[in-house]
Amino acid sequence: MLIISNPYSGDKSGDKFLRETVVPLLERHGNGLVMDFKQTNGPGHAGELASDYLRSHGTGNIPIIMVSGGDTTIHEVFNGPGIATSSIKTKAEIILVPSGTANAMYHSLFPPSRVNEFLGGLREELINDLKAFPEEQGAKLYSVLHFLDNQRTRNLQSTRTRVVGPDGGVIHEVVSCVVVSTSLHASILDVAEELRAEHPGIERFKIAAGRSIRQWSQADVKIHYPYHIYDSSSQQFTLQTPPQEAADNPTRDVSIYSGPYAYFLTTTNVDRLEMQFRITPLATSLPVGDDEWMELLMIRPSRDPSFSSAGDWEGNEGIHEQFAPKMMQILQGAYQDGAHVNMKYSATGGIVGDEQNTVVEYLRVREWTWLPVGPS
Repeated sequence: MLIISNPYSGDKSGDKFLRETVVPLLERHGNGLVMDFKQTNGPGHAGELASDYLRSHGTGNIPIIMVSGGDTTIHEVFNGPGIATSSIKTKAEIILVPSGTANAMYHSLFPPSRVNEFLGGLREELINDLKAFPEEQGAKLYSVLHFLDNQRTRNLQSTRTRVVGPDGGVIHEVVSCVVVSTSLHASILDVAEELRAEHPGIERFKIAAGRSIRQWSQADVKIHYPYHIYDSSSQQFTLQTPPQEAADNPTRDVSIYSGPYAYFLTTTNVDRLEMQFRITPLATSLPVGDDEWMELLMIRPSRDPSFSSAGDWEGNEGIHEQFAPKMMQILQGAYQDGAHVNMKYSATGGIVGDEQNTVVEYLRVREWTWLPVGPS
């Protein structure tokens, strides 16, 4: 087993937790498991360590990688040299020790609502060990215990994002396993990173949201057929297929959603971005039959009945100011077990009624293209 420890992740306590708690647990119950403990020394190093391990791993046993860090550390593993390009084709088991700030992947795999169910399936000696730890520490051990109990693994999906320049050439390419975003969420991540030293905990994301809440992005988004749209009235997804004329016109194999956008993201493998922040809750509460879909959530202020047209956003700070408290209300819905996906506008634009457009547009897609239009 390769153990990757990011000592700088979150509150920087993960490395000590690994050495004093996780490793002894593995030694007691791992049946002689051989462990190779590696610390990361900077951005991208987790991916390099994972790549080196997979390249040198022989045939036979499935390679096992334990990752202590946050979602960024996991992201680095997925983007390791040879892993991102698929030249390394070896499948591996990944064990998560949540040492980051938000730990979206971990909390999605082991959500609070399913903890009792999970613990009920563990064998007795593991339960007894777990009881010896303080509750806060024990809550970080679920993935480790899942591994030691030889429970069924889950396949993780990944997406590939390409940033293309004006000439059509690929400027940057990245593999993602949690979230890809633009608009407000992307701004929150950027501002939150600047706040890390002053606010190392999860509160920095709410501070960043307050600073960025008035920013919108003007873009057209191409959604490639087929895809699904969530209908909050029936609380079901409906399949969208290309119109008949698309067979003779390849440009019609997409549906175009025009901005401005106050919020836009897609998630993979997760239904939340923090323990309680279920931004794409239908990933688990209304799952699809297979795992090859991204959950896409977008908020377009032009759907608000109190705005006369989508074009009003440009240069009109008053509209941005007017929409900001609504945006905060929507995000608070994500903290209320994903209630935002069923919010609707009243005739006057209040987020209280059920008469007009849904506030959130929720899709399941396999491919999308973001096309910036003018300033953002």
